[in-house]
Amino acid sequence: MNSRVSRRSVLLALGGASLLAACGQSTTAAWHAGGGLPGDSHPGDTGSAEPSPSGSAEPSPSDIPSVAPPAPGQCPPIQGAGVPHHGGPQYYLPCHGTEIALTIDDGPDPKNTPRILGLLAKHNIQATFCMIGRAAAAHPDLVKQVVAGGHHVANHTYTHPLNLPKLTAAQIRDELSRASDAISTASGGYHPTLFRAPGGAWNTTVLNECSALSLRALDWSVDPRDWSRPGVKHIVDTILTRTRPGAIILEHDGGGNRDQTVSALTIALPRLLDAGYTFAQP
Repeated sequence: MNSRVSRRSVLLALGGASLLAACGQSTTAAWHAGGGLPGDSHPGDTGSAEPSPSGSAEPSPSDIPSVAPPAPGQCPPIQGAGVPHHGGPQYYLPCHGTEIALTIDDGPDPKNTPRILGLLAKHNIQATFCMIGRAAAAHPDLVKQVVAGGHHVANHTYTHPLNLPKLTAAQIRDELSRASDAISTASGGYHPTLFRAPGGAWNTTVLNECSALSLRALDWSVDPRDWSRPGVKHIVDTILTRTRPGAIILEHDGGGNRDQTVSALTIALPRLLDAGYTFAQP
């Protein structure tokens, strides 16, 4: 395996199937010191990191795109995909025709997480919250609320280092193990089985350490870049036009102002349900 797992090459090899992760050494660690996180979009993804001037405005009903309904029992092929490639991160659910997944990153957050939990409870949706270990340690009550709501909690490292593949194996192992310990302590015993790398940055060392800790590597396939606050309409449009059976949607509850995210999910989630999609967990 190459020292760097290219998202493009893995996507081309997926074939729409779930990839169970088998989840190179490096130089100096560059830890994220705090404040607003830059988000988890893949390096090189297009899109502005600047807030949209009219981003808080909700789109009018006529501006909301229609949703392509799933066909139960039919899984459309993913363009450009070939045979499944094992040993890399999971970008899609195993396709059963209607199932999709919602993942929420970078929390828990005392303002945003309760709002998203309330929205999910309203629509009876179970999601996967990819939590930063130090945030979980700081807000144990929120971790317990997430677990009590029937949601999964994934390990998202302890400090959210965006240069994770450049760390040594020992540093990566410390990030993952400390995060799992923090989530377990905060929740009263919940043990994560999934791991999401900050920025979707994977390499052989990250995947090996992931596997050594019995974690499956989880990525995503629909990214509205909500962390950059591109506008409610942009987030809604991306979710509704790009979601297909098996999609894993990326959103955020931590790392800054998430008003646009909450507004967009309030619009998008019921429309996905009305179109016939069902929510599952990876």
